[in-house]
Amino acid sequence: MSNDKYRILSTRHLTDSSIAVAAENGILIEVKDFIQIKPVTLPALKGTTPGWNNTYTSNIFQAPNVSVFTSANAINVLEQHYFSIGSDRKNGLFTFFLRDHANICCISGKTLQKAREVFPDCNILASSPYGSELAAAIIALGNISEVNFYCGNQRREELPSTLKQAGIRVNEFVIYENIPAPEVTTTDYDGVLFFSPSAVKSYLSTNRLPGKTVCFAIGRTTATALGEYTDNKIIMSTNISEDALVQTAIFYFNNINCYE
Repeated sequence: MSNDKYRILSTRHLTDSSIAVAAENGILIEVKDFIQIKPVTLPALKGTTPGWNNTYTSNIFQAPNVSVFTSANAINVLEQHYFSIGSDRKNGLFTFFLRDHANICCISGKTLQKAREVFPDCNILASSPYGSELAAAIIALGNISEVNFYCGNQRREELPSTLKQAGIRVNEFVIYENIPAPEVTTTDYDGVLFFSPSAVKSYLSTNRLPGKTVCFAIGRTTATALGEYTDNKIIMSTNISEDALVQTAIFYFNNINCYE
């Protein structure tokens, strides 16, 4: 017999460890991806040299160039679809050499973690939880005149707009698309985990939230998007990471009387 007291839905893939921790605290998490990531191939970014089609891609990540990321999805797409040279992908010696000591400015949490994984020995010049704050941190460095911004087709305007207003040139590379993957759910969940405004829109395009369902948002931007669609209780995680959002849900349901 299950000991689960609460059932919640995650609108994005979670690690097995996060699901296990929730289960240990009496919470069953079901996962349904409401957003699909579709890579976009940019010929200009991949280069044109036969047999070495990612030489240009790797070179533009070398210092003094500055790379900006506001989503781990962009780094995943670069790693899986741009940083490969046929059979050399297995050992990655060539691509890792050219990505060594990259200058990076990125969102904290999962994006920062992925940046450190994909770009060995990178220099993290600036990191902040939100795009507007990241832009301010980049400007505050005082020595950045141009950045390469890797993003998706649903990226927000705050970061590039703020940088441009400060006189910083932004070379924007849209390397993936956020594709809504709405699905009707028939379960009355006690809570739903949301990781992005696009997931909010996708989920609520086909589902109505029961009045008792609590919405958990990974950050301020997602919480704001939820407020535009529902009057249900919205609780924002203390940090923009998967672990923080799951722990926020665990704390809420373990201390539910404190929220009444």
